[in-house]
Amino acid sequence: MRFHQPLPSALLLLSLFSVTTCLASTKLLRLRQVILIHRHGDRTPITPLVNEEYWRSTLPEPHVLRGIAIGTALIRDEDHSPSTHGAAGRGPFGQLTMMGLLQMISLGERLREELVHVHDHDDESQIRTDQGSLQQQYRFANNAKLFTPDKPLTPNRVKVMSTDFPRTIQSVQALLTGLFPDLIIHNDKPVPIEIDVRNTNSFLIPDPQPRQSSLQPALETYLSNRPHLKKREEELRELSTRISQELRSHLGDGAHGVSFGIGEEKHDGATHDRHEDPPKPLAWTQMSEILTCLHSRSILPPTLSSQDVHAVSSHVAWRWFENMRHPILAKTAMWKFANNLLESMERKIQVECKCCDCADDDEIQEGECIDEPWLRIYSAHDSTLIGLMCLLQLERPTEWPEYGSYLKIELIREEDEGEDLLAVATVEQRKAKYWVRFSLNGQILRSTWCCDENNEPLSMVRLNDLEQMIHLEHELLTGEEEDSRFMFRWKNGQLTQH
Repeated sequence: MRFHQPLPSALLLLSLFSVTTCLASTKLLRLRQVILIHRHGDRTPITPLVNEEYWRSTLPEPHVLRGIAIGTALIRDEDHSPSTHGAAGRGPFGQLTMMGLLQMISLGERLREELVHVHDHDDESQIRTDQGSLQQQYRFANNAKLFTPDKPLTPNRVKVMSTDFPRTIQSVQALLTGLFPDLIIHNDKPVPIEIDVRNTNSFLIPDPQPRQSSLQPALETYLSNRPHLKKREEELRELSTRISQELRSHLGDGAHGVSFGIGEEKHDGATHDRHEDPPKPLAWTQMSEILTCLHSRSILPPTLSSQDVHAVSSHVAWRWFENMRHPILAKTAMWKFANNLLESMERKIQVECKCCDCADDDEIQEGECIDEPWLRIYSAHDSTLIGLMCLLQLERPTEWPEYGSYLKIELIREEDEGEDLLAVATVEQRKAKYWVRFSLNGQILRSTWCCDENNEPLSMVRLNDLEQMIHLEHELLTGEEEDSRFMFRWKNGQLTQH
C-alpha cells in the first residue's frame, strides 16, 4: 500500500506504514460500528420567494410533526437560543417539506434493511476485489450486517446528533420512524431516543457563523480568488447574469440578505441594493438552490430550462469541491467533526479490547459492551457530506448529494479463524486489526490518498492509516511578491497565519 501524491507528507507516510497491509484472502471481516451522516430531506428554498403561501402549503401539518417526534427527546443546553445561522431560513422558507419527511421515513426503512441481519445462522458474504495484481476474497460475517437476532437493533445501541435546524431535526425524527417502526415500550411509554443538538452548529457544517477559526474567511477568500476559478466564473458570467435577471421577480423580502457559505459568505456590514444599476448577479449557490426548488416542482420561469438548472448546479458542485478539497481548508472546516468520528471508533475498539469475548457472546448482559454506540447517526447538510468527503480525500461522487443522501463509514474488524483478540499483546496491535470503508448512498468511495502498488485507490483503509492522514500537517504559501507573501499553516488541529 502506498499513499497518493500530492499529499505533502506522502513519503513520510510511506515509511511509516507497511506495504503488506492488504488483507489476506483467508481473513474474516466483521462489521463492528457504522457511522451515518445524512443530508436532510426535501426542503423549501432558503431564499424568501414571493409566493409564500404556496411554499407554506408544502410543509407537513403540525400533527404529522408531533407524530414523528414521539419517542424522541431533544438534548439542548439550558441557555439554548434559536439558531441564527443564515441558512436556517425564516417562516416557511428553509423548512422540511412533506415530501422530504416521507423521503426520510423511506431512508430509515432502507437503512434498517441494510443494517439488520434477519437469519439466525452466521452466514458469510463473499466480496471479490482487485488489490494490485492479486484478487482478494473478503469474507464478511453476518452478510456484512451490523445487527443480528442475537444483537438486535435497539435504541440503546444508537446515538443521534443533529444540527440545530428544524429541517435536520425533523429529518432524523422521520428517519428514526422508519428505522424503528415499533418502539420498545416500558410502562406503556416509548423509550426516548435522544437527539443531541448541543453546539452542533459549530462543527457539523463547514461554514458555521462565526467560523471555528477567525482566519478561515481569509483562507476562503484566497482560495476562491485563484486564477482558474476566476477564469471559469468569467466564462459563465453571461449565464449568471441572465438567470439572476430571470429570477429577480420571484425574490421576496430579505432574499438579498441570505449568505451561502464557503467562498460566498457576505462580509460583515455588506449591503445589497436590489435596485442598484446594474444589479449584481446572485451568488452561485443561491441561484442553484432556487432553481432546484422551482425545477423539482415544475414551476421554473418559462425562459429557463432544465439545461440551465444543470449548468448552474454543476458549476456549484465544481466550485465547492475545488475549494473544499484543499487540505488546509478541509481541515479548518471539518477537522473537529472528523476527529470526533475517529475518537468514537477508537472508543468502540477500546470497549471491545476490554471485553471482546462477550461482545460476540450470546450471553451479553444489558449495558455490557454497548457503552460506545454501535450505530451513530448525524443529521446534517449537503455541505457536511462534501466537507467530509474532501477532508477524507475520497473519490468524488458522480452526482451532488441529493436530499436524503447519506455517507456511511463502516468500522470493520479483521479476524483469523479461532483468534482471541484479547490474546493480542498490545492495544495498538489490536487496533491494527481494524479497517474503515466509506460509501455514499450505497456506492463505495475509495480513498484517493491510500493506493496499492498499481496506484489504484483502496476500497478499505486501516484505521491507523486514517488517523495518520487526518492529523497530517499542511502549509500554503500565498502571494507572488516576496514582501506580500504570507503562509497558512495547519498544525495540531489549528489554523495559523505567518
